[in-house]
Amino acid sequence: MGIFNFTSPCFPPQILQPFREKGDGLFFKKGQLIYQEGSTPLGAYFVEKGKVKISKTGSLGKEKIVKIAIHPELLSFSDLFSRRKYTTSAETLEETFLLFVSKEDFWKVLNKNQEIFSHLLCRLAEDINRIEETVTDLAYKPVRGRLADAILSLDDSFNGTDGSSHSICLTRTDLAGYVGTVKETVNRLLSELKEEKIISTLGSRIEIHDREKLNKISKLYN
Repeated sequence: MGIFNFTSPCFPPQILQPFREKGDGLFFKKGQLIYQEGSTPLGAYFVEKGKVKISKTGSLGKEKIVKIAIHPELLSFSDLFSRRKYTTSAETLEETFLLFVSKEDFWKVLNKNQEIFSHLLCRLAEDINRIEETVTDLAYKPVRGRLADAILSLDDSFNGTDGSSHSICLTRTDLAGYVGTVKETVNRLLSELKEEKIISTLGSRIEIHDREKLNKISKLYN
């Protein structure tokens, strides 16, 4: 798909179960901050329901959305692995339920379960590969291609691939931060896609009418 292919889950249910036995459920309203870039992790957060944007502050204070996490992902596990302060911030995009596991219990589970530890290492390697692809595409792929990538990936993540629904809801500011551009550029490109009958919009909602054409736009710049 391209630089925004984040649809594979971080934890299959059978691997998540040992953490559920030690964790506590937390509820966050839309727009609430879960953790702040530069703060010290107190434990692990797993998305049980809802959507969370993971962002990083760039030059001049501009926000870059690294990914949008959905069930059943673990937030910022690279920081937990390296035992460092958070390099990103996490904020809810809608009402969200999280499973919180203390740092001590998180490491107890990993030390006792080699399968979970190995699974996390594989996911960490995949994230490194994704970051390398993102850096390349940000340098060489035009914004139009990155926007097509983003819409397709968000559709897959939010709605699956069963064809029952093809709409996403994200503010233009967040979509711009996700693609790596400014809101004005996103608005202009969305207007072009609307004129081409590829999408339609209603407020922050984007309805996708022609995934095939979006795929062609994405692949045109590969």
